[in-house]
Formats: sequence, structure tokens, C-alpha cells
Amino acid sequence: MSIEIKNINKTYESHGKKTTVLKDINLDVNDGELVCLLGPSGCGKTTLLRLIAGLENADSGEIYDDGKLVQGPSRDRGFIFQQYSLFPWLTVLDNVMFGLNLSDNSKEENLKAAKRYLERVGLGDVADSYPHELSGGMKQRVAIIRSLLNHTPVLLMDEPFSALDIQNRHKLQEQLIGVWKRFENTIVFVTHDVDEAVYLADKVVVMEKNPGRIKEIVDITLPRIRNRESVEFIKVQNEVKELLDVWD
Repeated sequence: MSIEIKNINKTYESHGKKTTVLKDINLDVNDGELVCLLGPSGCGKTTLLRLIAGLENADSGEIYDDGKLVQGPSRDRGFIFQQYSLFPWLTVLDNVMFGLNLSDNSKEENLKAAKRYLERVGLGDVADSYPHELSGGMKQRVAIIRSLLNHTPVLLMDEPFSALDIQNRHKLQEQLIGVWKRFENTIVFVTHDVDEAVYLADKVVVMEKNPGRIKEIVDITLPRIRNRESVEFIKVQNEVKELLDVWD
């Protein structure tokens, strides 16, 4: 599914003071494309994601999902928040299986898929555990895998890997690319991490704040799976950093 964002403006009011969070946002996300919204805190990345999801309304402008005006939430647009919730009465395996059981695949196929993905992110040994027995990072990994395997046509992700250690973050980035290539989801992914954006995206939408607007859109043509240590990767990374004026 494609996403069209046309002339979006959004203002919040607090204590009688109005703040323009998004101004004149125009963006096309093509069917099957993985787009990263990149920028500093306060530039409106999450707000834009919530508008695409239909969780909020813009002051002006329109958003279209596959040609249909977005007027509220839809099952076709899955939203993965920074914080996740698991069903406490289900085991890790059953939590991951929850979305898969709604598919047309056999239970045996779903079980194999769930176990395979849990193994890949180092959770195979806790498949029969319950959420209260897991660390915070492990809970996040379970919730992310569950969301990825739901296969919604459009997946909206709000910094889902930010709280994870770098090793697990990289593993889940690889898993995201694998699931995306297999199921051809359209993904809009919010991040403040340049490395993550360049590793994941077909194009990086660089945003600036006060007010939040699109500064530049960078097409990423590096082949997958991308090598973070390659000269080409580092070159693109530095180009994006220059746009953000970030050199940490």
C-alpha cells in the first residue's frame, strides 16, 4: 500500500500558547517501500506517524492510504510503539503465535515460524516462560517479533529498537529487513539514529524542528544486506549527518 501526505499542518496548544509541530509536510511513500523519518526530538516525527495511523487529526491537509482518505485507525496500518504490552496470561511462544493464528497458514507452519524467529533473536530458551519472568529488553524483543509477524500491509514503527542494546538492536534490524522483503510491507520507521536510518531505509526523510518540516529526502541505493563498515555506507552516513549537523 502507498501513503500520500499532502500539505499537512499540525499545531498544539498548551497554556494558551500555540506551537506549530508540523508545517507544510508533503511526502509520498511508495507501495512496499521502507522509509525512515529522521530528526531531533521535537521535530514532529511521532506526530506525523500518529497522523498516518489515524490516531490524530491534522489541522489542515490530507493523508491517503492506497488512495483512500485516512479518517481513523485501520487494521491495514499496524502501529508499533516505543513501549510494548504483552498478554501476561500467555507464554512467550503463545504471544508470538497470537497474530499468526489469525492467518491462513496451518498451526504447524505458524509454530515453526514463531520458534524460528524467537531463536534468531536469542529467545528460544524462554519460549515457555511468561512475560513477568522476562527482563524489560526481552519483553521488547517478544513484542517486536509478534508485531512483525502480523503482516499488516502498512507498518508504522516509532523508535521500536531504541531501548535495546546495540547487539539486539542490530539483530532486530536484520529481522525487520527479512520480514519486510518476504511480505513486502510498506514501512514508515521513526528514528533519531543516523546509522539505523541508513541501514534500514530506501529513503531517509530528514526533518528539522521549530517548526517541524522536511529538510531533505535522501534516497539510499546501497545493496542489502548493508555493510556498516563499507566505504559506501560511511559516505552516505556522513552525508546524512551533515544534513542534521550531527557529528557525535
